This record gives sequence, structure tokens and C-alpha cells, in this order.
Amino acid sequence: MNLLHFSDTHLGYSEYSKIDPTTGINQREQDFYDAWQQVINAVFRLKPDVVLHTGDLFHTPRPSNRAIRVALESIQKISDAGIPIVIISGNHETPRIKATGSIFESISLFTNVYAAFDSKYERFRIGDCDFHCVPHCSLTEELEKAFQSVRILKDASKNVFLTHGAWTGRQYFGMGEFNEQRLPDIEKELGFKFDYIALGHYHKKLDVKNNATYCGSTERTSLNEHGNSTGFLMVDLETGSKNYFQIKSRPMIKLPVVDCKGKTARNIYDELHNLATPALDQAIVYLILEHIEENTFLKIDIRELDHIFSSVFYLQKSLIRETGERNQIVSNSKIESLAVEFERYLATVNENEINRDKLRDMGLSYLTRFEI
Repeated sequence: MNLLHFSDTHLGYSEYSKIDPTTGINQREQDFYDAWQQVINAVFRLKPDVVLHTGDLFHTPRPSNRAIRVALESIQKISDAGIPIVIISGNHETPRIKATGSIFESISLFTNVYAAFDSKYERFRIGDCDFHCVPHCSLTEELEKAFQSVRILKDASKNVFLTHGAWTGRQYFGMGEFNEQRLPDIEKELGFKFDYIALGHYHKKLDVKNNATYCGSTERTSLNEHGNSTGFLMVDLETGSKNYFQIKSRPMIKLPVVDCKGKTARNIYDELHNLATPALDQAIVYLILEHIEENTFLKIDIRELDHIFSSVFYLQKSLIRETGERNQIVSNSKIESLAVEFERYLATVNENEINRDKLRDMGLSYLTRFEI
């Protein structure tokens, strides 16, 4: 039996307020739909016996109508093609209040769709293989009960386990999210060796054991994931082989940290021009300037930084200045606080008759008093 394993598609994710010129929707939202579609196309190209999705199909418990349409349209096509799909809910789409209901109630109505989502263990038989599912559980007690409910049937030729959470065996593999589910070493916990353990939640392709794998996400939701590839896995249960297929996604690049010690604003701009290569075009880029001296910090024009990297999709900036006592970090802002912007403005004024220090002190006193 061949399985296609993918996860963490986060449909409906949206950020940066940029619009796709073709679809007219948020560009990052469209990026996630494009990544999803690449995997759906692969399903029909590779024709697996079963498709597995191990959580965070959607980015929120209440996805938009558009995100629901994209998901259901593809799931219906897979269902109509006679390809079974086993899907579990993750922490992002699990409602905090059960009375809210779950979008998976609708998904489970499709033929050939086997959905586990109600904070409890579910077992599905497809052919002669059993798929054991533990979705995201909001409470530790629910997770413990789900593991206690796992039953291995002797007439199953193969056993596959699906779950979503942070593996906490000998090592911890999590996303640092407040509501993430912490998973034990599943085989040690249950005293049974599975043919394959399909893991979701961690956004990086990773084998935690020979038969237990995170397939990673199909798109990146944070610059912390800048080094991660995006894709899905094909798993052969007979041979145990796993083949990873990388898909295209928007580049996410963290530039080398720029040491600004002893450099003027112009020196820094010149160095940044050398970093702004065509490889950054339409990428999400993280720029860090450190050891910026006080006078230089006030003269750096954020608009100039944006101009230098005008070809990138989004530039996240962290400016770390030396104050003599400690470093102060200013990040992700085109316009800083009024006090900082006022100081920068004074630094550009060439009028000799102005008592710059007096004006600075007076201005800052008013801004500090009234700024909210």
C-alpha cells in the first residue's frame, strides 16, 4: 500500500496586506492555496492508495468561505476518484469551545473521507489496513484517554498511526505554540510497533524514528522557518521506503547579520546594496542591523532600506542600536515612535541657527507627555 502524507496546509492564512493581481485576494493567502493545489495535482499524478493529512488543514477554527471552498473542492475530487483520504484536526482548527462545532463535521460527510476531529481516538479500516487516529486534544485528560482507547486488531495486515503535536520522546520537536499537544514516544506508550507513524504540527520534514516522520508544511507561516523546505511524502508500507517531494513556495530568506559598528548611514546603505541581489526578488526577507551607533541610528532612513530592497515581497527589519548601557531593538516598522522619528528629523536639519539640543529636549518632553 502506498500512502501520500501531507500536513499543515494552513488554508486561509493571510499576512502583509499585499494583493494578488490575478485573484484579487491577499497574496500570502493565495500562496497557501497554490501550495495546496500542487499537492492535490500530485495526488492524481502519483495515484496513492490512501492520502493522509495530519492536521492544520485550516489556519483557524472558523475558516473563511473561500478557504472552505478550496479545501472541499479538492477533497471532493479525490473522493470522486475513489481515493480514500484520512484526515485529522490540528491545534489551529480545533475550536476552544466544543459548542462552536467543527468544519470537519462537514468534511466527514464525503464518501471515501475518514475524519478524526472530536478530541478522541478513531480507527478506520481501509482495505486490510487499520488507520489509528489521535487528533489534537484540547485537554491533557482527553489525550490520555485517546491513547488508552487505542485498540490493535489481529486481522489488520498493516497499522498506521496519525497524530498532530510536538514529539517529546528523547528530543522535543514543537512549534512553541501555547496550545500545542505534547506527544509521548507513541510505540513506547502503547507497546506496539506500527508500520508507519504519520506526524503533523512540526513545519519541517523530519524522521523522529525510522517509521515515524513529520512531513513538514506546504508553506511557511513564520520567518523562523526560513531554512525549511516545503513538500509531502510518499510512503510504501510494504518496503518502508519514504520519498520526499519538494514543492514550490515563496522564498523566505534570512540575510547575514550586518555589523554596523563604526559605520555611517551611507556605509550601511552601500553594504546593503551588495546584499540586494536578484535572488531576493519576491522573497520574504529578514534583515538585521546590529551594533548601530546612536548618531548613525538617528540618521538611518527606513524608507531608504525599503527602497534598496524594493524587489522583495516583504522586508522584516530589526535595527539594534548601541546605547552605551544596553541594546534596543526596533523591528517591523516603517515609521518608528514619534520620539525616534523626531530625533531622526532633527539630525537631517542643516539650519545652523537652531539650538538643536534645546529643541530636541523640548520636543521630546512634549512627545513623551502626550504620546499614547
